[in-house]
Amino acid sequence: MNTLSASECIGPAWERTKQILFERRKFGLYFKLALCALLAEAGSLLSLPNFTGLRSGASHPAAAKSALAMAAVSGIFIFAVFIVTTVLFLVGSRMQLVMVDVVATKQTEILPLWRKHGAPVWRWMGLKLLPSLLFYVLVVIATLRYTGGIAARMRPTVPGQLPPGFFPAFLQFFLVISFVSLCVFAIYWLLRDFVMPFIALENASLATALERGMAVVRDEPGQVVLYMLLRVALFIVFGIGGYIIYFVAAFLGLVPMGLLGAIFYLLVHKSPIVSVLMGIGLFVGLFVLAVWILFVMVLVAGFMFTFFQAYALYFLGGRYPLLGEILEPVGQSWWNLHPSVPFDPPPAAPGNAEEQL
Repeated sequence: MNTLSASECIGPAWERTKQILFERRKFGLYFKLALCALLAEAGSLLSLPNFTGLRSGASHPAAAKSALAMAAVSGIFIFAVFIVTTVLFLVGSRMQLVMVDVVATKQTEILPLWRKHGAPVWRWMGLKLLPSLLFYVLVVIATLRYTGGIAARMRPTVPGQLPPGFFPAFLQFFLVISFVSLCVFAIYWLLRDFVMPFIALENASLATALERGMAVVRDEPGQVVLYMLLRVALFIVFGIGGYIIYFVAAFLGLVPMGLLGAIFYLLVHKSPIVSVLMGIGLFVGLFVLAVWILFVMVLVAGFMFTFFQAYALYFLGGRYPLLGEILEPVGQSWWNLHPSVPFDPPPAAPGNAEEQL
């Protein structure tokens, strides 16, 4: 496979995405793969709980009891959210390895791939914990550093007005958090796009995967920077297109729901319990509309995330011989590939089993 620049990968990634999702012309398969792609991205980084806000300076006994009760409720809520995000992290991390195989080899049977990545996923999750912990530590430090000053500035000198120093302090805090998030997610994207494929396709150890992935970054820093910038730009473009589709889908859902609602009103408006029936009908209608929009979101987001996985693999493919051979067998190129049987990757190298961390 030829080495492609960051811009040259867009075309083959688009074609690969269409082949995987639409080649067999089965809507059920498309929905399944789109849901897997969405689930994979839902487990990107581990969200850790932030307990910096669970403290109170109340000195009055009644206020202290109220603050303690609120802290307990907040703690339970934070713990529940942490459990959910941890489960998403575990399942999504494994699904990320699965999607590498799906996009690279065109395999669409998820269960065998899920079983295949039972051992490698622990290495990948361990690696992803580094940017997750870094993000948490930096956010906590920034929160503790700035919230005290912001709270002090919130004491107005004039009743009913915020002090003049509040907005600059809040803006500074927002910019710091945004910069930290950008840096941490840049590290995560580098690991995801240039290290994870070695773990997924060869069951490589962490040391081997990091060495080979960072070699790509070290050898072509300009192309890697361009790739990251294009990735962000493409994400913005896809995001705008996705929101347009969501609004159109919501409008298309509102039209039949409005007609059904009018018919339902005509049928029950003379009933003695018309208010109850209309309330039930409104609840059911809103629920169906929400399910419809969620369904469309899965389809759109699944296509988008599958494209970005293909985009990453095509950029890496010319720099990773095994992956390049899978994506473009000898004598073929992305523009003349024909439907083919899924590629069967070779077994992991014997040495990797001993090097696994």
